[in-house]
Amino acid sequence: MSAIWTALIGASTGLLGVIAGFFAPRSRSLDSQRADFQAVSELLARQVTDLLTRVEKLEAQHDDDAARIDALEDQHVEDTKQHLRDVRRINALAAYVQDLLAFIQRHVPTPPAPPIPPEISQDI
Repeated sequence: MSAIWTALIGASTGLLGVIAGFFAPRSRSLDSQRADFQAVSELLARQVTDLLTRVEKLEAQHDDDAARIDALEDQHVEDTKQHLRDVRRINALAAYVQDLLAFIQRHVPTPPAPPIPPEISQDI
């Protein structure tokens, strides 16, 4: 973004030079004034070309960023859906393990069921 401001400041400086040259005393020759005007015009044309080139690059970068953002948003939606499916599976498995433990305790009192691993003890 600073590149755009730099180009705009450069272009406005050149424009101010043209305006100042127009109002300057007319003591210089007409050929000298024409040469100065031509030099300023060429400078302004180069600055405009540079500015347009930078704007095109920024537009291309913006388009790339917008496409990446869209892809990331789509991926986020899919990741969220997968997370919800995983949570449902974990809850179903935890309920099933609870049912199995209750069944084992009721129908097979000895030997006792193996202890629940600490990684899943909070889920069951």
